[in-house]
Amino acid sequence: MPQVVILAGGLGTRLREKTQFSPKSLVEVNGTPILTYILDWAYEQGCENGLVLTGHLGEMFQNFEHKMNIQFIQEPEPLGTGGALWNARKYLEKEFILLWGDDYHPIDYSSLYSTHKNENSPLTITVTKSHDSMNLKHRNGRVIAYNKSEPCADFNGYEAGTSIVTKEVIENLGKEGKWSWEETVYPTLSGQIVAHIDNTKFWDMGTPERLKKLEDFFENGGLG
Repeated sequence: MPQVVILAGGLGTRLREKTQFSPKSLVEVNGTPILTYILDWAYEQGCENGLVLTGHLGEMFQNFEHKMNIQFIQEPEPLGTGGALWNARKYLEKEFILLWGDDYHPIDYSSLYSTHKNENSPLTITVTKSHDSMNLKHRNGRVIAYNKSEPCADFNGYEAGTSIVTKEVIENLGKEGKWSWEETVYPTLSGQIVAHIDNTKFWDMGTPERLKKLEDFFENGGLG
């Protein structure tokens, strides 16, 4: 399995007091930081090396430990998702699995990786059709449109949060300063992005209500 890269620099403002003194990815879910759950799943899938990109209260990751080999890179200032990847580019492997630090997405990595390699893709994203909203359009196995703020009526998929990226994408499209990964890269690579269809349920703990759903999931032994 490729290197795992986790974007963990978000402020988590919607979680209010829970992220006032803690990074969002260290918020505990049923007694365990969400980051631990994310890394546990990646490790079970065969990933051995992880890179965690931090920002808000990044110094609090100093004592975090996991059985995976992990390196932490803290932003010197808020850089957005794209800027964080550009800032860490010298630590990125030739290709890597890109995850979000507040999403738990227990999919089969080997199937996703096979799609990526078979399609010789610069970027492969997991797309689910089982979501209450849609933020992209895919056709013939390719993502041809994406907009999370203004979805169109003909959108037929939702980005589920796990991607495989070739480092060349960062090198060719990256830039200094603060910028959004999705809003910059997805439109530029429209028609080249491979859509890996997987309807495995995933959890985004970005709001108190979503956090409660994830807590219920783990309290139920990771079922449902």
